[in-house]
Amino acid sequence: MAIVKLDAEHKQKLERYLAHLLLKKGKKVTMQRALGEMIDHALRCEDFKKEFETETLPPLEKDPAWIALNQPLRTGIKDLSENIDKYLYG
Repeated sequence: MAIVKLDAEHKQKLERYLAHLLLKKGKKVTMQRALGEMIDHALRCEDFKKEFETETLPPLEKDPAWIALNQPLRTGIKDLSENIDKYLYG
């Protein structure tokens, strides 16, 4: 068995779905089984496969993080690390 980490939003959606199955259908399904079934379904779905196969990333030069690394913010302060709280929060 492997550990899968979900962000809070997706975990909440999964928990709501499992609660729906229990309340409306009377079926108790574990999170592990539900995720397994969802993965199997996604792999059978052609649109899902096409979406990931054709997905392209934007050029690195247009990535905001890359731009920030290459064009750092100039504050005029010689050593900002010593006074960061003072200049950020006043």
